[in-house]
Amino acid sequence: MLSSRDRPIAALFSGDELWESSWSEAAGEATIKKRMLGKDKENVEFALYSSWFCPFAQRAWIVAEESNANYQWVEINPYIVDSTRPGGYTKKAQALEQKKLVDPDFVEASPRGLVPAIRHKGIVLWESLPACEYIDSVFGNGTLIDRTDPYQVARQQIWCSHCTDRIQKKYYQALNAQEENDREALIEEFFKECRALSNEMSNDGPYFNGKKFSMVDVALAPFWQRVLIVGPHYFDLNLPKESEFQRLDIWWNAVSARPSVAATIVCEPRLISSYMDYYTDSATSD
Repeated sequence: MLSSRDRPIAALFSGDELWESSWSEAAGEATIKKRMLGKDKENVEFALYSSWFCPFAQRAWIVAEESNANYQWVEINPYIVDSTRPGGYTKKAQALEQKKLVDPDFVEASPRGLVPAIRHKGIVLWESLPACEYIDSVFGNGTLIDRTDPYQVARQQIWCSHCTDRIQKKYYQALNAQEENDREALIEEFFKECRALSNEMSNDGPYFNGKKFSMVDVALAPFWQRVLIVGPHYFDLNLPKESEFQRLDIWWNAVSARPSVAATIVCEPRLISSYMDYYTDSATSD
């Protein structure tokens, strides 16, 4: 058995042994470097346990950037590294016991060994939307959910759940599907869930709530990035030209240009390469 020191390490930055020469670091890689290697470590407000490729973790990352908090990025790779693959990337999950050996502080913060997780003073939290809400409430002055209006709180929760349980789920099922007929049916279901969300979007501005960036925008953004980048690469996903998807185009143009989101966008070819195991339905991740 290889010791942890002898195991291959997945590429994180240009110059790493398994980094592909055709890849170029993007804004996301620069943000990770700054948050990992920043000089102001004495004044770090909280630790964010994250993975550069994970859309659930990207939600918490976006909220951390939106809050302007001085957080520390702790990179977690929950997967087995395969040095024959681009970047060493797989979706073959490490056993929880192995994760404990590699980073016990992380598993203490996230008992299932999944990202994201946060550590703030004596508090640890995991799961993406609870982590997002905590970061927003403590460091972002609660700007992403209007807690003065109970209806708006409930509405945000409903449509955040829709992004996770319906849009995200149907998209990944389509990506995993090995039979073309199954994939086509799942894509149609995915389109249906996208239409439902689009029809709930305000017409008073580009975001879900119109002019105000909110938690629903955070909940969808990482997955929509992958819809636009990963889907066309692996299974020629083409979004309909109808009005609901035109509204989603307007939404994505505004969201992707927002500094807190733009700062989390990593190298696209690198991101695509990390999804091969999902496309071949050989992933063992949760």
